[in-house]
Amino acid sequence: MSPMPILTRNRKHAALATSDPGFVSLYFLVLFLLCVTLTAIILDNTQNQLRTMINIRKANELLGQEASVLSFLKCEVKNERLEEGSYEENGVSFGITLTNNGATVSIFAPYPEVLQIEVNEHEHTVYDYHVIRSETPA
Repeated sequence: MSPMPILTRNRKHAALATSDPGFVSLYFLVLFLLCVTLTAIILDNTQNQLRTMINIRKANELLGQEASVLSFLKCEVKNERLEEGSYEENGVSFGITLTNNGATVSIFAPYPEVLQIEVNEHEHTVYDYHVIRSETPA
């Protein structure tokens, strides 16, 4: 008997590994799990981007209403007409209550919140303001 060539023996073993009945199932299982994992990562990333855009839009809307109120208040302070009462400016309805060192502004619509504003009536300036809001993140 003559010995088999080495190349033939290696090809024969390689062919046996791929012809195993479970090899094709295992190959497609790994491929399926890879696809499912990549899809989950892409969906998670898209969901996080959507939440970020919603939060940025809400922050811009809140900042816009605060800017309208502060602009109105600065004008009233500079013209020495700051009085308590309810007002509406640029679609924002709010009420002003005067305090010892400034004013408390309660915004009623479109998004309810409270602004505590520090005002120097002698220099006709608004120093700072703090926002108090109760909201839930998106």
